[in-house]
Amino acid sequence: MYTHAQRRLWHEEAGGELFANDPDAAGLVITTATGPNPRDRRSRCSWNPDIETADQDRQQQFVHGRHAVGLWHTHPESFPAPSGRDRQTAHDYLDAFHGKRKRYLMVTLGNSCNPPNIAVWATGYETRNTWSELVETPASSILATTRLLPVSVRGAFISQIP
Repeated sequence: MYTHAQRRLWHEEAGGELFANDPDAAGLVITTATGPNPRDRRSRCSWNPDIETADQDRQQQFVHGRHAVGLWHTHPESFPAPSGRDRQTAHDYLDAFHGKRKRYLMVTLGNSCNPPNIAVWATGYETRNTWSELVETPASSILATTRLLPVSVRGAFISQIP
């Protein structure tokens, strides 16, 4: 994901899906991130996945016991936040699960810092008007607090902020 940060004016947004083995676990572990795909439609300020390729990715991940739990994509800004379109897209994906998914993540990568700033937001099927921002903390702090949580592409521990 980090290799796709939009650090230059000509860089286009990129994105993909996030997968976990147990999508309803209290501590969500992201095991795989897919994308971007060559047939995605991309510009400086938008990313639209190729639906056919994304569906193939999703089916392949499901064969390996992984379930879609969110989307990731880049933004051409230092401190990324989900746009209105991002939020609507997350709700569209969540609706496609017909209530069978507790939450859905929107991970947005910014274009500054090393590694790039990252924003992680979660919404739920029953709480669709509520978005919770998940904050990053070093893995060594996991035992020290339950309010903050680490975020990474592999091995992320994610839970709802009270």
